[in-house]
Amino acid sequence: MSSVIIPKRKARPSGKDAYLQALIGKEGSEAQLTWAILGGANSLVEEPSSALDYVALSRKGLQKKALATLASVMSIPMKEMAELLNLSYKTLGRKRNDDTMDSLSSSLAIEMAQLVARGLSVFGDQDRLQRWLQRPNHALSGQTPLSLMNSPTGIRLVGSILTRIEEGILT
Repeated sequence: MSSVIIPKRKARPSGKDAYLQALIGKEGSEAQLTWAILGGANSLVEEPSSALDYVALSRKGLQKKALATLASVMSIPMKEMAELLNLSYKTLGRKRNDDTMDSLSSSLAIEMAQLVARGLSVFGDQDRLQRWLQRPNHALSGQTPLSLMNSPTGIRLVGSILTRIEEGILT
C-alpha cells in the first residue's frame, strides 16, 4: 500500500497581514504602513498625518497593544520587544493592553515602526525583511540590524543601510 503525500497549502494571510501586504509597495504608503504596524484603528484613535502627530502621540504614550502589534509584524516575542525598548519584561508584562507606555518607550517604538515600514517598502515582502533584520550584516561589523534597534542612533544607522540597499549599493 503506497502512501500519498499531500503538499501543504501556503497559509492565507490573516486580515492584518493581508492589509499590510496590500500596503507594501504602494507609492507614498510608508506613513500608512507605520500606522498599520502600530495597530491602526485598533491601537490609535486616528491616523497621524504628519511627523508632529507622531511626536504628540509619543508624548501621550502608545498603548501596550500597539507594541504587541509591532512585535508581531517584526516576528519577535514580547520579551525581545521589551529588550529593544530597554524595559524589563516583567514591567511590560504587568501592563494591560490598554495601558499607555512612557514617552521614551513610545517614541522608540514609533521610530522602530517607521523603520519597519521603510524596510517593507524596500524589500517588498515581510519575510525578506525579517530575514534581513536577523542576519549578521557586514556593514554593521557582523551585528544584526535588529540588535541595533534599541536606540535612536542604531535605528538611524539601520535606516542608512536600508537607503544604501534602496539605491543599489551592496551592504
